[in-house]
Amino acid sequence: MTKEAGLFAKAHAYVFYIFRRTAKSAWNDGLEDWKALFLVSLAMGFFLLIIVCTISIGLQHRVLLPKGKLPAGTLWSAIMIGFLIYNHHSLVFEHRWTRFEREFQLQSEAMKVFGAIALFSMLILIVATAEWTGSIAWKLQ
Repeated sequence: MTKEAGLFAKAHAYVFYIFRRTAKSAWNDGLEDWKALFLVSLAMGFFLLIIVCTISIGLQHRVLLPKGKLPAGTLWSAIMIGFLIYNHHSLVFEHRWTRFEREFQLQSEAMKVFGAIALFSMLILIVATAEWTGSIAWKLQ
């Protein structure tokens, strides 16, 4: 594995770890892996939507944004399912995210709280930015 791929895998696992830790501390119902998986996939989907909308705005033409709501919903639902499958395979399947768990647990409690605040703030920003760029791109031909 290259250094860049290792850094991506570690960052990917860290995001999952923080979302999982938050879900487990908020609702200890045994579904923390699935809740974290959903949040990671949601963030990736909205981030991709930001990229697509930004490209569409730059080109002044819709790219991967079908005109109708049903085709757009179908396309982006398929993309989200793809992200769920990818994240399940790379994080949840065989508990692959745990290869970095020991290192994450060694962080101070302040760093864990800071990481959670930063990630949830980024999630809110990603969703808000996707809404904003999407509203602009939706008006394009």
